[in-house]
Amino acid sequence: MALTEKDILLFQAVPWSRESWSTPLLTHPLLATRLVHSGSARGSPAQGSDLVFATRTGTGRGIESHTFRVETHWDLSSWTRALVQGAHAAAELIKEVSIGCTLSRQDVRLTLHYEKGFTVTMEQVDPAGGAVLFRYPYEKLRMSADDGKRNLYLDFGGPEGEMVFDLHSGPKPVVFVLHSFLSAKLTRMGLLT
Repeated sequence: MALTEKDILLFQAVPWSRESWSTPLLTHPLLATRLVHSGSARGSPAQGSDLVFATRTGTGRGIESHTFRVETHWDLSSWTRALVQGAHAAAELIKEVSIGCTLSRQDVRLTLHYEKGFTVTMEQVDPAGGAVLFRYPYEKLRMSADDGKRNLYLDFGGPEGEMVFDLHSGPKPVVFVLHSFLSAKLTRMGLLT
């Protein structure tokens, strides 16, 4: 495994050449990946037990999980810190993710911005963009959910009620990006360490 400023690269074997570095087995965006476990494989840090960390990545097909074994507590700490800080740095670097989708039988574009929150615009052919239908900061989000297939549900407590976005593909990448943006913002504010 290797980390870049935006991606996690997974290799079948240690890459020893420039060519092998350029051909990972899998590439996952850090922004759509989260650390879900760090510690002993057996749950308690028993002497001699394997040290592992696990990731989950939101993909168009659902959630992809990976478990990695490390040799020392220092390795475990280094990798987990690199993953969490890398995802937060990717959020600050990428800043914005946008997806074409359908809301109430209208073609729209849902944009998640690291600083500004959510914007829903009419989907337009014009590169200047469509009219803004809704704009909400993260603080207004009351509820988010997904059906695991193609729908993302967002409720901002506004008069439109719960909005159902048909993403035309699996919703998990958008959900994981949302969580990465929120985690990075909370960490930056000092509310998470």
